[in-house]
Amino acid sequence: MAGSGAQTILKSIEESWSRFKDAVDQLGVDGIEQPTAAGWSAKEMLGHIAFWDEAVEGAVTVLFRKVPLPDGWQFGSGYVPEDEWPRDFVHNAREAAWAAGQPGAAVLERLDTAHAAFLAFLETVSDTEAAEHADYFRALGTHYRDHQAELDALLARG
Repeated sequence: MAGSGAQTILKSIEESWSRFKDAVDQLGVDGIEQPTAAGWSAKEMLGHIAFWDEAVEGAVTVLFRKVPLPDGWQFGSGYVPEDEWPRDFVHNAREAAWAAGQPGAAVLERLDTAHAAFLAFLETVSDTEAAEHADYFRALGTHYRDHQAELDALLARG
């Protein structure tokens, strides 16, 4: 993503990520064990976020570029995509269950790794791809904002 339109997308993602990640860091390993108002722990929510960051590479590669994923490609939870892509709630439940069974440090590591890979992958997206799929790319940074209130509420509780 070298052009100005692509850089705008990256800037938007990083702005929402910065605030989100700051809240995660303030909560720390122990704080992410707390339940959120949404009904899952912050740790489970972070596993869900990591999954969707990881999913960008698969979506762009398979759906937009029409190229299969490399052999052995899998999500940080170990999930390997199949021919049929399940509904979002299936992924959300699976990834929350994965995170629930992991130490907080492992979930935080996956979150950071997924975000770094997400940004690195976005660097491969051309301005043409970004323009052709503008709605998709514009929506990417909104996921952190969608869950920000959950983290803020936990921080406010102290």
